[in-house]
Amino acid sequence: MANYYYSDGFATFFDSRYTGWVHAFSPRLAEHLDRQGLPERSVIDLCCGTGVTASVFCSAGWRATGVDGSSAMLDIARKKLAPAVENGTLTLVEADARSFRVPRRAAACVSLDGALNHLGSVAELTQCFTSVHDALLPGGEFVFDLYAGSHFRHWNNVTLTDDDEAVIVKRGVWDDGTRTGMLRVSGVFGTGVSAQRVDQTLRSWEYDDAEVAGALEAAGLVPAEHDFERRYVKCDSGSCSLTPVPCRTIYRARKPLGQK
Repeated sequence: MANYYYSDGFATFFDSRYTGWVHAFSPRLAEHLDRQGLPERSVIDLCCGTGVTASVFCSAGWRATGVDGSSAMLDIARKKLAPAVENGTLTLVEADARSFRVPRRAAACVSLDGALNHLGSVAELTQCFTSVHDALLPGGEFVFDLYAGSHFRHWNNVTLTDDDEAVIVKRGVWDDGTRTGMLRVSGVFGTGVSAQRVDQTLRSWEYDDAEVAGALEAAGLVPAEHDFERRYVKCDSGSCSLTPVPCRTIYRARKPLGQK
């Protein structure tokens, strides 16, 4: 997952404009996990970004570990959540999602807003799921979402954001045949001395249910049903309204009690 969200400018823009769905879904996710009879109230927020989900869990009394490969994203999370970091409620770890390790295993792991679509093959997805398995306590739960092609097809457009805080152009390409594409996000965000250059190229891959199930099984995780409402699988982006919904699938899996 190299080169994703590493620039300070993009991290700041992301935190301001790209976290709406995570803000909406995270409280529902915390409520769900509280009802699962987990061995303790501890969670790993994988690809935690600027700490939106970690903040929700910390406020609800969970011990959280945020893992992300972007130092720029983690810097924002560290500043926003300084009290939780200082009192030990939140630990932040800079690491790759495919091979991360945490200081202490947790009862749950979450990864939101299509972060794992940046993994470039089923093999890499399996590597990530294996790391999740190893980081979970026996009986632990893994909840994540992946974007579908209906989300990515809007990349075949040029969109412009032009307001008092940002002048940003997004242009990209999506190939349904290979189920992969790229998106360039460039421009300026902020005003006056706080203005920052935004220049980020993103790559994503689409995975179907069979590929996800196979990767979970290979990692020793068991898929499970969930009861998240349908509204949570719809895109909240205006540009995505050009394409069909739902635009994402939410997955749930468990680590069997007998596994170490």
